Amino acid sequence: MEVPGKKLQAGPNAENTTYCQPCEQDDEFLPAEVYCKVCKEFFCSNCARVHRKQKITRSHFLLDQSNMPTSLGDHETEYECTVSCDIHPKETIKFFCKTHQTLICGHCAVKYHRSCHADVISEISKDFKDDQEYGDVIKTIASLFKEIDLRVSDVEKKVDVVAKLGENEVDKLRRYRKEVNKYFEEREQALLKFIEKTKNLDEKLLGSLKPKLKNLKSKVKEINVTLEAQGNNMIQLFIETKRAKKLLEGLQNDLADINKGNVIHHYEFRKDPATERLIASGNGLGTLDNIMTEEHEIASAVSDHGPIGLTVQGCGQRETMANSKTTVVTDLTGLQLSPAMDIPMKSPTDNRDCYLSSMLHLAESRLLLADWNNCTVKLVDMQTNSLVCQIEVPGYPWDICHLPGDRVAVTMANKGIQFIDTREQLAIGDHIKLDGNCRGIAYHEERLIVSDFYGQVTVLNMNGRVLRQTKRGGNRKELFICPDYLSVVGEGPTAFIYVSDRSRNTITKLDMNLNIIKTFEDPALKNPTSITALGDQLLICGSESNAIMILDLSTGQMTQLMGKKEGIRKPMCAYYSPQKSKLLVTEQSNNLLKVYNKIE
Repeated sequence: MEVPGKKLQAGPNAENTTYCQPCEQDDEFLPAEVYCKVCKEFFCSNCARVHRKQKITRSHFLLDQSNMPTSLGDHETEYECTVSCDIHPKETIKFFCKTHQTLICGHCAVKYHRSCHADVISEISKDFKDDQEYGDVIKTIASLFKEIDLRVSDVEKKVDVVAKLGENEVDKLRRYRKEVNKYFEEREQALLKFIEKTKNLDEKLLGSLKPKLKNLKSKVKEINVTLEAQGNNMIQLFIETKRAKKLLEGLQNDLADINKGNVIHHYEFRKDPATERLIASGNGLGTLDNIMTEEHEIASAVSDHGPIGLTVQGCGQRETMANSKTTVVTDLTGLQLSPAMDIPMKSPTDNRDCYLSSMLHLAESRLLLADWNNCTVKLVDMQTNSLVCQIEVPGYPWDICHLPGDRVAVTMANKGIQFIDTREQLAIGDHIKLDGNCRGIAYHEERLIVSDFYGQVTVLNMNGRVLRQTKRGGNRKELFICPDYLSVVGEGPTAFIYVSDRSRNTITKLDMNLNIIKTFEDPALKNPTSITALGDQLLICGSESNAIMILDLSTGQMTQLMGKKEGIRKPMCAYYSPQKSKLLVTEQSNNLLKVYNKIE
């Protein structure tokens, strides 16, 4: 037996024996029994015992005789790890904890990961460059480069659009200004101020996006360069890739935030058809309408401009920027109308006659209609009086309301609510599944108000969660029996819900907590259907009374606008366009959209 620490004499097999390296320095030749992968040294049993006890080396992994290399020449040359541990800066990262998916040093392994499964990075990283994880990171980098370049190009284009919009609309405004008298001098300056503020807002926004995108691209490039530099060092490549994954996730979120903010206002100067009559009232000259709302309403960006009567059209509502009051577009009472050429609504792909249950005015001259029988939503151009296109929906559509961001919500009987994008072409969006038989719908401050065929009115959030609702109807003791349509009138705390009940022949006013405020009825109104708000008046269709009624909200009086003698038969919905001076009416099982022109 060998005595520990005793010097061995060189024998015939001495050249094939691996000796303890620390002892060899003192000219003692003791056989090596363990190998330290961290220090890359062979130790005898005595030196190994000391190595395990020392504070600085107690965490090192030692290989026994069955696993250690037979000599220094047999041990493959490995790359050194030079990355410091985040927790222990004096230690280098050498292990990867699979349990916590974390890069750790020896101290971390001993103090925080004793019960975890930790791999030696130098062992598991040898073929890492061929691993899918590394490939996915490289693909993400390429994708980010491409996406950032697209966004840069988009910002450049919108910079030109913003500049041209300002120039074009100012030119239109000044040409029209020549047609009016000196009274409109102050009005012109107010509108110019609005354009300038909106233009500056957009230019400031786009200008702020450029450095953000440049900085983002620089960071991605830095990550890419770091990874490329470690192409031959698998240990470093593994570590840098793990770090890059977390950094890239943050950069992807930053890019998503930039994309959300990369929107501009599209506005257009529009002549006011009633300018001559409005000179005395101070509401003349025209309006600046936000024809393509891409972010929050322009009203939030403009303040302290005085009572100039500007209106912002977005999300289907027209708000007066002077004192935040709703603009009364026209007084419907006493309106004189004459029949015009009707608009055919049945398309070659329709299998049944149309049942146009709802109608909604979009930006410019576009009109959206729900066709119950054919499960479609149809788009009409009021400029050309023609059906432009239609889109199928997964159910029977009944009512439509505006949503922020150029979207609409459509109720679909037993299928719930379907969202549709209306920005360019009609496109199907998200869907909310609801119990019951949905009918009327309206939007107010991130809330949807929906009526049910069986007598219930419900307030939902935008994810479909019920916030409050009335009791289900079905008998005369309930609040509603058959509330087919509803409309929200007003803003903020002054907003109210108006509900038409075809079984009770009533229009009911509710507050936003669904408390009943007042009920309206008239002998000439039977089986009321759709409700359209225009200023302080409601346009209501009476299906069984063959009448279109006007409810004046300031007085509570109800008068008839049109009836059977004017050719009205079972009207479903009606809409009056002040810009076109036209009344449009749909009727039960009628393939035509009826048109009436205002008689001047």
